[in-house]
Amino acid sequence: MQIERPRTRVEEKQEHLANMVRMIAQSQYHALFVISQGGTGKSRTITNVLRDEGQDVVTYNSHTTPLALYRLLWENSKSEKIVYIDDCDELYNKSGPALGLLRSALFGQPNRLVTYNSSTLPPDLPARFETTSRFIFCANKVPKKCPIFDAVVSRCLVYRMDLTNPEIIEQFRVMSENGYPGCPPEAAEEIVDFIEQHGDEKQLSMRLLTPAIRIYKFCTENNTDWRPVVLAQMQNLGRPVSATKRLNNHEQQERLLAEAQAKFPDSVSEQQRYFCDKTKKSRATFYRAINRMKKGA
Repeated sequence: MQIERPRTRVEEKQEHLANMVRMIAQSQYHALFVISQGGTGKSRTITNVLRDEGQDVVTYNSHTTPLALYRLLWENSKSEKIVYIDDCDELYNKSGPALGLLRSALFGQPNRLVTYNSSTLPPDLPARFETTSRFIFCANKVPKKCPIFDAVVSRCLVYRMDLTNPEIIEQFRVMSENGYPGCPPEAAEEIVDFIEQHGDEKQLSMRLLTPAIRIYKFCTENNTDWRPVVLAQMQNLGRPVSATKRLNNHEQQERLLAEAQAKFPDSVSEQQRYFCDKTKKSRATFYRAINRMKKGA
């Protein structure tokens, strides 16, 4: 009998998001706002759940004007489709009129009244209408200290999906444990170790592993070193965002290594098992921590 492995933290968070998307798909609520940095898998999770639920979707992304948004709301006001607004972060940052439209479209159950009072309103659009649409919004960044945006979000289910670097590395290890075509498991593990080793000062992304695997395959086929190319790819990553002050990663590792050595003074393998269980990091990270401790002694 095959024993299923425990879910990773990334998988748990994606399942929390999936449940909220199901609530929208099954008309248990009319709007969901998902906030996270890029590369967390939120868009893939949303689209997969909506597909599995047999839900039709109209997707709107990139730049929009208040009038274009009003037309979108009108055209889908009676539709059974879910309006999915993705990658429209500027809509929330700079457009008071657009936020006002969204606020109206999200208030009321089930009918919500939306109006547009302007002499420039095209003749094919009504000045007011009621909507029963359902919405899913995704944003990487949202404005701070913006009451009208806060009013929009207060009328939605909200899920903040932030992933830490250790959670992403944990997911990478699960994703790569069987290797890839042209990249055997031991090579995939080495790639993840390399990303972990050089990712302390970067905000890792779930989008990083696939290009890293492709870089490895290309460089290996051409007898060149893949590491500088992956490192160059990582230079595009931003610094990690933290809401609270945390110990430096190396300090955390050294503290846990000291605990492991105190608990199991006669067994390096038990020390390594304890360290990896507590940090969710690799055996290679354990030995790097030992080397740093020896150099600092």
